[in-house]
Amino acid sequence: MKKVIIIGSGMGGLAAALRLAHQSFAVTILEKQSRPGGRSHIIQEQGFRVDTGPTILVMKDTFEDTYRAIGQDINQRIKFTQLDPNYRIYFHDQTYLDLYANMGKLAQEVEKIDPGSAERLFRFLGEGARKFELGMDFVDRNFDQITDLANPQALVRLLSTGAHQNLYQQVSDFFKGSDKLTKAFSFHSMFLGLSPFDALAMYSLITYADLALGMWYPDGGIYRIIEDMVELAQGMGVILRTNSPVEEILITNGQATGVRLAGGEVVNADIVLSNADLPYTYQKLVPAKYRKTYTDRRLEKMEYACSGYLLYLGVDRVYENVRHQALYFSQDYRANLDAIFKNKTLPADPSFHVNIPSTTDPNAAPAGHSLIYVLAPMPNLTAQINWQETAPLVREQLLDQLEKLFDPELRQHIVWEKQYTPDDFEHDYNAVHGTAFGSLSQGFFQSSYFRPHNTAREIKGLYFVGQGTYPGIGMPMVHLSAKLVAERICKDYAGA
Repeated sequence: MKKVIIIGSGMGGLAAALRLAHQSFAVTILEKQSRPGGRSHIIQEQGFRVDTGPTILVMKDTFEDTYRAIGQDINQRIKFTQLDPNYRIYFHDQTYLDLYANMGKLAQEVEKIDPGSAERLFRFLGEGARKFELGMDFVDRNFDQITDLANPQALVRLLSTGAHQNLYQQVSDFFKGSDKLTKAFSFHSMFLGLSPFDALAMYSLITYADLALGMWYPDGGIYRIIEDMVELAQGMGVILRTNSPVEEILITNGQATGVRLAGGEVVNADIVLSNADLPYTYQKLVPAKYRKTYTDRRLEKMEYACSGYLLYLGVDRVYENVRHQALYFSQDYRANLDAIFKNKTLPADPSFHVNIPSTTDPNAAPAGHSLIYVLAPMPNLTAQINWQETAPLVREQLLDQLEKLFDPELRQHIVWEKQYTPDDFEHDYNAVHGTAFGSLSQGFFQSSYFRPHNTAREIKGLYFVGQGTYPGIGMPMVHLSAKLVAERICKDYAGA
């Protein structure tokens, strides 16, 4: 029985552990933190249960596939509620738009913003469906050579969908009468660490996936999935060791042979699978002499995703006229995004994401209370921002806007709060440059074949899983990443 060490217990590491254990590998997971989950973490205090990372899932079929692969049914183990609407979009002028998954309701909403736009909406979604079909061809596969990506048929399909064009510009062509609708249907690239003004139009497939496939909330929050995966893994014999930071991947004659922990303990294995941030793995865990491809210089030149400031609030009020999820777009949307992605400065008027899980799940907060999660995208740590000084200023900006949007007395009703800054992402998760959604942004030359591969070509027995390798950022992609790397490992060690 081949021994596998998995560095990190994020969702990708856990999904890979389940698949490999099911294929009779002996799996040990080594986790730096005191509890598993990676970026899918949790705070439980004073009756509040807070997902500190992802809060909603899309492409639910990727989660279901992980469970099916080990003979389980996630829907029998966890209750899911579909959100409808997916989001409420607040604009700077106090107007708002509800993004319903119900197409009839969605059409009515866009008509209120821009009369006559419903037909253009359906054409936009139709084009999104074509991009989704095309995109999934390049997502659910392992790459070995450039021809796996670049072939005449793929090029024709790419050009026919306009997927190579600019995202914001292409969306604006559908909604010429309203920049509000352009914002509402282009922001999703932010979750890949990309500004809509710089992203490929291909990523409108995410908007399509949200609306056509639905957005889901698991009872108990996203961390309930982590808890269930841990329970399944341990039931299958997987060993999970928390408070066990890895200091070095041991390599002998070009073969990964195990790891050394921070305390000096050596754990031997036939296979090492890193779920740690991929650039961090190469920079900090792999000795330099084994890094001919991913040298420090190359890693420094790669494009990194943005970070974020997060504010978690417990409030002794229950709100009726709010949605589970909302977004606020600042008046000068482009200036906000340019500050984050280009100028690496603090946005003057931050746009932000609001999640109020207590609207769907009363157990997220004590009776008569609400839990509010606020995420404002921010520059990563390549920016010269002192977050000890800046965090209180951003907090006040966000509270000012929240009071304008739905509760002018919000500050008076805060009974519990926590915050999370780019410094915390770097410290807690070894996230290079304190990136929030994933390390490497999802530009064309950091996607599919061009993204770091899930096997280290120069080091036998070293593999990668999670957002740093392909397919990329986001929980569905991480589940696919686990599927792909498990397939590769099983193929490489078939009969061994």
